[in-house]
Amino acid sequence: MSRKLLSSIAMTIPRPIRRGLKTQVLPPVLRTVRSIREGAPDRPDAREYRVAAQETFAGYYEIQPISADGQAVLAHASPVARRALDGSEIAAVGWFDIASGEWHHVADTQLWCWQMGARLRWWDSAGPRTLAFNAMIDGAPAHCLADKDGGMRRHCDVPLFDVHEDAGIGLSLNFARLARCRPGYGYPLLEDPFARQNLPDGDGVTLVDLATGKGELAYAMPRFAELVPGADAGQYHYLNAALLSPEGTRFSVLYKRLPEPDDVHGWTVDAVVGNCDGSGLIRVPLKGRASHYWWLDEDRIAYTDNTGIFSEYVVFDCRDGSLSPLSSTMPKVDGHPSQHEESGQWVTDTYPDLYGDQTLFVLDKDGGNRRELGRLPADRRYQDEWRCDLHPRWSRDGKLVVVDSTHEGYRALYLVDTGNR
Repeated sequence: MSRKLLSSIAMTIPRPIRRGLKTQVLPPVLRTVRSIREGAPDRPDAREYRVAAQETFAGYYEIQPISADGQAVLAHASPVARRALDGSEIAAVGWFDIASGEWHHVADTQLWCWQMGARLRWWDSAGPRTLAFNAMIDGAPAHCLADKDGGMRRHCDVPLFDVHEDAGIGLSLNFARLARCRPGYGYPLLEDPFARQNLPDGDGVTLVDLATGKGELAYAMPRFAELVPGADAGQYHYLNAALLSPEGTRFSVLYKRLPEPDDVHGWTVDAVVGNCDGSGLIRVPLKGRASHYWWLDEDRIAYTDNTGIFSEYVVFDCRDGSLSPLSSTMPKVDGHPSQHEESGQWVTDTYPDLYGDQTLFVLDKDGGNRRELGRLPADRRYQDEWRCDLHPRWSRDGKLVVVDSTHEGYRALYLVDTGNR
């Protein structure tokens, strides 16, 4: 049976039934059968980092979690577990000493979510253990800097989705709208000033000058709608997953539409690339639905292109609009890909398969020589917006991969040995 036919059959099953079968019914049965026939698969060689009795995680896959000196790993921690957020919850942000495992609590924030966290990152120019993240300051959302000794201070007047410190530019989206349209990715504490508007002129991609901390709307939502045939004011429009290019001259973003504001599973999506000087937007002509991506250089982006239950890794060239396969050996399912800056090696993962296992892979620079680091069984209680994807991230030296996992029955952060020496 072809992948296309299998995918078509699978997608005819109503989503709640399909999800229930995949996450609650099949995994325990298939794991039992597998354990009798061949035993459990190998788990990665990993060390756990966790704040006692708290859900502990690094965040999304595209932010470097290891400090510049390689001795610390950043993290969020919250006593809240296995439920949706309403905005009242507080998460601690801080870092673990990698050698000792000691937790260093730096600050607290109410601007966080299960998938993206507080967009927590290191801010090396302000000191070796300074963190940057989104938080409320004097009752207003902002991008903040904090260290253990100096307290928390405002950095930019709006929360940031991505930032390029050397280029002096930040990128902001409507986190309130994102929380409503894609639960788990935005900040439910915030109110969307455009909530009653399907296609708001005042919403879109905001570019922020890091020198002043001020933002300006660079691309309003209607400009995105102009790129996509069939996108109109009858749909509810929002943006997610914005990333600046390696030199900060371009950005990429996922442009999404819902048939109704609260039909959060009915979205359609297009990948869009824009110039940071305001000179234009490009729609990426993928065959299926854009999901995750990684900037290869200033001109090329690797996307996971999803068609039904299968996915392809493809490369888009911003210069000529061409698409080409990344590698025939990349996994044929969706994942969170990133490339090590020096070696060019890839790391990616999978969502839970029919056994409930999340698999971690490392591949060569060209996407070949796929090597499995191990499989981690996802806890079935982690579903919906509080699910826990592995979100693998390279360490700076390429010897470790940082993942979030629930395989021990709670959310924790793990440093996985890649075998690279």
